[in-house]
Amino acid sequence: YCKFKEDTPMKSDRRVRYTRMVLKQALLSLMLERPITRITVTEICERAEVNRATFYAHYADPYDLLARIENELFESIRRSIAGGLSSGSLRRILTDICSSIRENGALCRVIFSEYGDREFLERVLNIARVESVALWRSIVPHAGERELERMYAFFSQGSAAVIRGWVLSGMQDAPEEIAAFLERISMGGLAQIAGNPEKSAEFLVK
Repeated sequence: YCKFKEDTPMKSDRRVRYTRMVLKQALLSLMLERPITRITVTEICERAEVNRATFYAHYADPYDLLARIENELFESIRRSIAGGLSSGSLRRILTDICSSIRENGALCRVIFSEYGDREFLERVLNIARVESVALWRSIVPHAGERELERMYAFFSQGSAAVIRGWVLSGMQDAPEEIAAFLERISMGGLAQIAGNPEKSAEFLVK
């Protein structure tokens, strides 16, 4: 009788990685054309050239697939900025975030695009919320918690818009330039909270 050779764990793992890769690529390419609400499992499978059973062996639906893609990217960015979070430097944190985004540029261009997930970038920026507010508190000790939280909400929304525009326009500026610009905006806001707009330059030195 014929005895079929069993796949080794290595070959099986390689096949799983390949399958997941082509499914991710298929979804991302479709998201350049239309929102995920209008993307079906069948369309993903046709573009990836796999059958529906294979898709369902890995993911529950297109939303689950997108969530896995975003979570992997989020964890990659979070790990890359871990050192900067303890630096006490907003510019260092922002530079690390922008650098990590540029390293994942092709993926970020899809996620930040018209049909992507607009909340993802705010989720990334929220990694640094505690550190940013603590830094601002040290610069303007008399500022209230509510005031600082409002400033962070304003700052994160504005930063997300700037970073999104940077990514979608081809990331021609260096991450350090984007970070420096965003830091200047934040320090200008701190100067207003301190009641002394002229002090923004002094805050930057700190």
